[in-house]
Amino acid sequence: METASIYDVSADKRKIEKEQKAWKYIRELCSLNAGDINKVAVIDGNRKFSYRRMFREWERYASVFTALEMTEEQNARVGILGSTCAEVIFAFYGLNMVGAQVSLVASWSAFNAERIKQTILQEKMTDFILTDDLAQPDLVQELLLKRQELGLNNVIILHVHMGGATANPMMKAAQEAKYAFMRTAYGPICMDALLMSFGSRSVQYAERETDETAFIIHTTGTTSGAGKPVPLSDTALNAAVERFMQLKDLSLPYDHLVSTIMVDLSNSYGIIDQVHLPFAMGATVVTIPFGFLNPLYYKAISTYRVSFFFSVSSMFERWLKLPENTPFDFSSLKFVALGGTAVSAAEKKRYHEFLEAHGGKNVTILNGYGLSELGGACCLSSPDLDDDTIGYPMPGITIRLYDEEKGRYFSPGKKGGEGVLYMTAASMGAPTLDGENVIKVEMIEGNPYVCTNDLVRVDPDGRITYLGRANRFFMREEGRKYESGRVEAAFSRLDGIEGCAVLPVYRKLQHDTIPMLCVETLEGAGEPGEVVRKALRRVFIEEKSLMEDDIPSRVQLAEALPRNANGKIDMYQLNQGKVSGDIYTVDPVREHDQLSDFSLTPCQDDSGDIVEQILVSISNDYKNRASGNDFIRNLIMGTPDFDNYKPHEYFDSIFHMHRQMMNNLFGVMEQYFPWSNGFMPFGQMNEKQNKRES
Repeated sequence: METASIYDVSADKRKIEKEQKAWKYIRELCSLNAGDINKVAVIDGNRKFSYRRMFREWERYASVFTALEMTEEQNARVGILGSTCAEVIFAFYGLNMVGAQVSLVASWSAFNAERIKQTILQEKMTDFILTDDLAQPDLVQELLLKRQELGLNNVIILHVHMGGATANPMMKAAQEAKYAFMRTAYGPICMDALLMSFGSRSVQYAERETDETAFIIHTTGTTSGAGKPVPLSDTALNAAVERFMQLKDLSLPYDHLVSTIMVDLSNSYGIIDQVHLPFAMGATVVTIPFGFLNPLYYKAISTYRVSFFFSVSSMFERWLKLPENTPFDFSSLKFVALGGTAVSAAEKKRYHEFLEAHGGKNVTILNGYGLSELGGACCLSSPDLDDDTIGYPMPGITIRLYDEEKGRYFSPGKKGGEGVLYMTAASMGAPTLDGENVIKVEMIEGNPYVCTNDLVRVDPDGRITYLGRANRFFMREEGRKYESGRVEAAFSRLDGIEGCAVLPVYRKLQHDTIPMLCVETLEGAGEPGEVVRKALRRVFIEEKSLMEDDIPSRVQLAEALPRNANGKIDMYQLNQGKVSGDIYTVDPVREHDQLSDFSLTPCQDDSGDIVEQILVSISNDYKNRASGNDFIRNLIMGTPDFDNYKPHEYFDSIFHMHRQMMNNLFGVMEQYFPWSNGFMPFGQMNEKQNKRES
């Protein structure tokens, strides 16, 4: 298939003014050639929409929003669940037509009514649009009942159609049955009914060409558990996709541009890279119910002859685990961009071999790297790079590095350098939303930069290599800093490691916080403990890419690391203890004072908390005593029978508890402090002596 560069075929497109409404920008780009407007823009199940028809749908939705006063004139800010469907896309651009600000909310938030309500209040939304794929009737009812309290003028339901190659018959039947109920219960607020009533009215177009907070997207919330709002202007959204227009050497199959949506549309990777960008290129966008979480996603590649798409490594890992007779067909695929998380050279090689084994000949796999605060992709590797680099800054991206030791910012220039990565671009989001700071910027040389919190190395040729998270560290005793990010980056690139993260574990007995490396190994890579031991040898002995001070004290062989919808390791869930797997102590082996190997021994005190151990043992003792003593059992249950017990019997029962608590306390202490044996009178006395001493 003949390919060309965006630079060559899109010279006219690059002249389109980006400082205008996002919907206008797309319509102008796709109207340069007479035939482009009749190309297929969206495939949603069994439905196809040409660019001409899609633009008409935008107008019909805008007519409804005009009739309901969800407009710029009314200072409307509308929340939408970011489900992967045509209707959300139509609503997104239709609201932009009338100048309403659009906040794209993670679709899985529909399962948590309190989170939805909190987001509505925090972001001062005036209206809310639900999608019936994940939203349940009780959520609709809750929003309608609390509409005045939440400050909502309108609540609207969009119907998500299930069909095509990636929706099985049961899924489709269940969805249609659910919508039938919704339509019966809430018919007047369903978009189908609203389009029939208002879809042909005149549109009240926005007067402003660009709005600083036209769009509010959200980060994935891997650290705090909740996505952070990122306000973007129309200009920022357009500038983000224009970066691709300026790439000179990016080869794509321009005679057959078909892509897919694989992540929730609430974040930049979804709405910008997988919707706004393909539209800007005149491509066909295939929507898939639930995105890459859909187990039939792979069928879309062959059914719709997808030629390029954005992906995450976790989707490839899922495909690799499917049965060998799974009917993969990647013969149409020519280009894959991997984002969301760092991807090693070993992983890219495995994915390339997998695609090739199933018909994907000469597929280009590139690493992508981006920030929501800068509108998505900011760096892209080139096809000739086969190492762990994240690539080169895209056109319009300016970088600076921060040297923590010297406390200065600098441009890597031709010499390169190492430091914390800061970036700026015309696509940067607004720092504030409703007077609240939401994007932290640093003024460097008079320009605002966003800190990525990533430690990187920049080579003299401009190539950037990810070294780890700069804000992923913790302090050990005596103020020593443990660089969790560096350790995670060093291990995640190795063969056999599917993912890893470092958790700080506080040891009260040592008065120190120790590092525990949580590792998920690849299926088929071998016995997990041996895979990790070899990884430790490679990092600390063979390559010596990390110092011995970086050796983790413990390793947890995780059954599966928690991940968010973009495939990133969810540190919030990890820190909440939502991971299971055996824990081992890492014991360095030395020969002639030189590190020569590692051994992993089962950890005997996983809790690492003396208080927890004492309380657990006390709890067990109480349960045992309660089985033979009605008073203690009732006391524990909160219903002591004081009337039927004499004072001395009550005292004896309480005393037994107190005595056992002290014995447990000293017993645990003796394990760690042998010298305390002489201070354990409770362990030596008989019951009468204890009573006398008390």
